[in-house]
Amino acid sequence: MRAWDWGVPVVYAGLLAGAAGVLSILWPLRFLGIRSRRAAAVVALAGALLAVVGIRLPAPVRSSRGGPARLDAVLPEFQFHEFHETRVRATPEEVFQAIRPVTAPEIRFFRVLTWLRSPHLGGAAPSILAPPEERPVLETALRTGFLLLAEEPGREIVFGTVLCRRPPGGTAALTPAAFAALSDPGYCKAAMNFRVVPEGGGFVKLTTETRILALGDSARRRFAAYWRLIYPGSALIRREWLDAIRRRAERHRPPCTDGLAAFARPVDEALAAFEKQEGPGDAVLAQALLVRGKVETAEIDPACAAARREVLVYFNHLILGFQGYLREGLRDQAAREKLDAIVRRARAHEMRGLGLDGSSDPRH
Repeated sequence: MRAWDWGVPVVYAGLLAGAAGVLSILWPLRFLGIRSRRAAAVVALAGALLAVVGIRLPAPVRSSRGGPARLDAVLPEFQFHEFHETRVRATPEEVFQAIRPVTAPEIRFFRVLTWLRSPHLGGAAPSILAPPEERPVLETALRTGFLLLAEEPGREIVFGTVLCRRPPGGTAALTPAAFAALSDPGYCKAAMNFRVVPEGGGFVKLTTETRILALGDSARRRFAAYWRLIYPGSALIRREWLDAIRRRAERHRPPCTDGLAAFARPVDEALAAFEKQEGPGDAVLAQALLVRGKVETAEIDPACAAARREVLVYFNHLILGFQGYLREGLRDQAAREKLDAIVRRARAHEMRGLGLDGSSDPRH
């Protein structure tokens, strides 16, 4: 279940209004309608009050019991939450293997945003907010207070920790069973995952979700103030972390792959829309005909000739398949089953051409 925390925009609306009011006390911002220092003081006070209201807005418990992700079993209930996703052109195995090795320098803005959150961490011991440059962020987290809560190789990894109060015995004594059993007021249970979802056509959807369950009213109020202030920076880190994983997963693809993938992308997108019943079959046919001509005439490294042949076979299969399907009628179930079989064979050729079938190099 995804839901927006309205406390975040209210807090930042208040902070922006407060900043405008304070600045206008020194230099009235007339273009905002603040024409006197008295008006500026009123705006600054109103902004501060709005920020306080945003911090104190309720944070109801939400539930996602019974979902497909391992995270749903680890922390099915939560009050604070964020979710991000990206598409990766790689195999699920390549994407999953790229999750653990990512280091802080690969995550854009990581050092700046973590410093803004905790400036005192500059000379502190390693942690998820201050990992050594040469050590993976996830490895550092799992050695400094976080624990592995669940893992399904090739699909999902879940890790988490306890916040707000020091857990019994400290974080070193924390186990998945202890994490699940913890229910005393005053603690905050935090869990985060990375999940790989195959999409077909050589693409994978990579998602990350963070959930926090604050136990008791006092913990909820304290964590709400913290979360609603740091959320924009946290969200940016998560998105950049996903992007770092994507770059790692796609990095080792052969040189000819990216060029051929760029040609195939509009065909893949039209085909995906058709399969989701969001686009017509004739759009797939038109794209395949157009792109096939471009690939046939494009200059390409002779070493990539075999890869180009496989991608052209992909287009040819789609063209013949959709021509027959459109000719036989859109409502004919037998025609649709025949088309689906052709698409499966076509995609096998595309994946071979783009090195997404597990082969090390599509050039040979």
